[in-house]
Amino acid sequence: MQILRKLRNFVQKINENHNIMKYLFAKSIAVCILFFFSATFVWAQDSEQQEQIEADTLQMYILSAQYRQAIEFINGKEPTKDLLYQKVLCYKFLNDYSSAIEILNTLSEKYPDDIPVNLQLALCYEAIARYSKSIDCYDHLLSIDSTNTYFEVRKADLLFRSEKYALALDAYSKVDSTYNPNYIAKSMATCYEKLNQPDSAKDYYAKAWEINERDAYSANSLVKISVKKEDYLSAYQNSEKFIEKDSTNATMNALNAYAYYNMKYYDIALKRFQKCLQQGDSSLLVNRTIGYIYFQTGMDSLARPFLQQAFMQDTTNNNVLYNLGKVNYDLGYYQEAVECFQKMVDNLVPSNTLLFNLYKSLAMSQEKSGAFDIALDTYRRSFRYASDNADQMDLYYAMANLSDKELKNYFMAVAYYKEYRRCLFNYQSSLTDDKEVGEIETKLTALDEYIKSLMVEGEKSINSVAKDSIVTKK
Repeated sequence: MQILRKLRNFVQKINENHNIMKYLFAKSIAVCILFFFSATFVWAQDSEQQEQIEADTLQMYILSAQYRQAIEFINGKEPTKDLLYQKVLCYKFLNDYSSAIEILNTLSEKYPDDIPVNLQLALCYEAIARYSKSIDCYDHLLSIDSTNTYFEVRKADLLFRSEKYALALDAYSKVDSTYNPNYIAKSMATCYEKLNQPDSAKDYYAKAWEINERDAYSANSLVKISVKKEDYLSAYQNSEKFIEKDSTNATMNALNAYAYYNMKYYDIALKRFQKCLQQGDSSLLVNRTIGYIYFQTGMDSLARPFLQQAFMQDTTNNNVLYNLGKVNYDLGYYQEAVECFQKMVDNLVPSNTLLFNLYKSLAMSQEKSGAFDIALDTYRRSFRYASDNADQMDLYYAMANLSDKELKNYFMAVAYYKEYRRCLFNYQSSLTDDKEVGEIETKLTALDEYIKSLMVEGEKSINSVAKDSIVTKK
């Protein structure tokens, strides 16, 4: 019995130990699982913190305008869409639009419907004045968002800057009427003015001014068109209307005074222009017109300083020169009067170069129209203004060719070809390159042979005429 009891106790302990081992094993597994999840959580937290640190570092570079460092930082990372976009902005801040465009084109191909990417691409092309490319971008943006008024206006503005005024006008006319109507009306008016349609331009400037009564640009433009068309009554009325609201606008005050001047209200015009001077406006228009008023009213001594100032501002204005010359003469400043009138003569008489090109172009046109005799005479007239050997060489060749091919006057053609040869030889003498000298030598040889053949043709022509004459006499 004693033995059995001991044996049972031993078995019981073994079972207890087994249960303990099972418990410990289960506990160890739980601890391992807990450790694994804890490590994963900690790793995830570290990863998020690292990403946040990197994002903060990048923002720090950008906010402190360290764009080169920001680009280098981005270059060391995996190129994600957001990082590439940030890189584009850095290149823009550095005015390196070509690099920005290269990245944006890649992004646009990969994300064709991404509005910020395509908008930045449009802005970069605009910044380097590649307006047609920028317009293409806005066309693409409008295909994504057809109701976006901002895109429509930017496209119209770029068409205007590209000097495609008719297309710009059409684009502005399609913009929603609720979008800044003053700006759209003013832009359309400017388009009409560029297209040389002043009446339509006036209508739209008036519309823009009506929308915003303090729109000085539209009001000034409206009055300027009236002045240009010599409609001084309208210029006076509109300038007065604007001055009632804003009497400080220098341009409008000067236009108002100029309207009075052209309506021959000299006293009022003079007071208005003097007010312009008091407000600091010493523009050409102000000085010139005050000088004219004093001159036309017989006050030469008062006119002279204003005309002198106007001449300094515009030395090519013949009206100023004439009036200043007359004033100088009347006041006894004869040498200065001589200088004024001489300069006016120089301005009025075209230069020899201009006259040479004019007569030469006229002769070429006459020749093409079949007026060969008249063309030859015009070529001869142009000789008076030929300034060098090259000009003479061109003329002699043209006259020789005309006499030869069209007029069939071979002896006259030979005479001109010989003069052409002389000029060609002079040109050869000025050359230093052996290859060019050789080329001219070849031309001279060929020309000599051609002149000989023309002499033969001339002899034949004379003999033929002589025979015809003898037959006629018989």
